[in-house]
Amino acid sequence: MNHPTRRDLLKFLASSVVAASVPTFSAPVKTPRIRWAQGYLLWRNFKGQPLKLQDALNDLRAVGADGIEFSPQGSELERNGLTTETFRQLMTEKKLMISGNYLSAPFYDPTKREEILQEANKRFALLKEFGGKNVIIGPPGVKADVDRPQFIKQQAPLLNEIGKRAKDQGLQIGIHPHLNTLVETPSEIDLAMETTDPRYVHFSADTGHIHLAGGDVPAILRKYKSRLNYFHFKDGVRPFVRPNFTPNLRELGRGEVNFPVVMKLLKEIRFTGWINIEQDTTTLTPQESCRISMEYVNKMLKPIYT
Repeated sequence: MNHPTRRDLLKFLASSVVAASVPTFSAPVKTPRIRWAQGYLLWRNFKGQPLKLQDALNDLRAVGADGIEFSPQGSELERNGLTTETFRQLMTEKKLMISGNYLSAPFYDPTKREEILQEANKRFALLKEFGGKNVIIGPPGVKADVDRPQFIKQQAPLLNEIGKRAKDQGLQIGIHPHLNTLVETPSEIDLAMETTDPRYVHFSADTGHIHLAGGDVPAILRKYKSRLNYFHFKDGVRPFVRPNFTPNLRELGRGEVNFPVVMKLLKEIRFTGWINIEQDTTTLTPQESCRISMEYVNKMLKPIYT
């Protein structure tokens, strides 16, 4: 029987110490700081041929998008042959998420308060059902002769309440400037942001609507950089002739919005969250429009924010 020598014992102890000092770990999963979605209304609004929600999900998966902005209208799931459960399964299969849910209402009208809060609760539940977080607040349309600044001030308390309830549930809301609504111009954006509580009401900016309303997109985003939570990336060309803005819309990179400068700002402030490519309508097909915009994102915008 061979007995270990003193040298053998020293070698064994040394190797054991080295092995114990080397940590074992698996490579971390890299979570994207920015996720990219596209809005379902591009497919919903298309007049060329009837398209289903499933068509949108297939097109989005094909271009490598991360999600879809989808706010069901009435029995929309049923009309597409889906239930909540089968839609969830389909989203899992396509590896897509719900980026956000759009909510517009006459927030300035105190007689509608309870009705609007009930609708907000429905949106909260839908978002949580699919792992979403963002409620995009679309300002209401108003008559031409109303006192717009006064209406903007009147909507602030209810928006603060909705935002507080959202935050309590791990969600967030953001004001979304939009043409032909109560909040569209730079001065109206300023008033809407000044009269709401930054703890509860964020800024879900739409680059196209800001641009077509005469705003300097990078300057406005920089001004409210601490409240940015969600984006609609929309491209367009001026001038906008009221009320129809759809002729002004373009796929990303084919209009006048300076998206590279926007992306540099987002990198500077370390923005994390969703960017939804918002194309209300197209002269192409939804599939082609979707592909062109995502190619621009992949080639021109993603490399800026690395």
